[in-house]
Amino acid sequence: MKHVVTALLVASLCAFGMMAVAEKIRPPDSRAYGETMSRLIFHEQSVFSGLVLETNRGIAITTNRGTFLLKGMEPAAFVGKNVRVTGVIKDQAIYAVKINN
Repeated sequence: MKHVVTALLVASLCAFGMMAVAEKIRPPDSRAYGETMSRLIFHEQSVFSGLVLETNRGIAITTNRGTFLLKGMEPAAFVGKNVRVTGVIKDQAIYAVKINN
C-alpha cells in the first residue's frame, strides 16, 4: 500500500511539472507586452485599389476583394475616383492610413 501511494504521489508531481513546462513554452502575445497599436497596424496593413462610392451606409470602396466602408483620411474627397488605399481591414471596413489617386 505504501508503494502505491508513493507511486501515485510521484506520478502526480511529474504531471504537474510537465504542465508547468508546457505553460512556459507558449509564445507570448505581443499585445500583452505593451506593443503599440500603431506598430501592430503597420504589420497588418494592405494596399487596396478601387473606386470610391457614396452609399447609404457611408463612403465605401469597391475592390477586387469586395466592397468595404472607407474610414479615416477624409474619404469624401475621393468619391467617384479610382484610388489606391493603404490601410487595415476591420469589421467590414478599411481604416485608411494613406489614400492616393
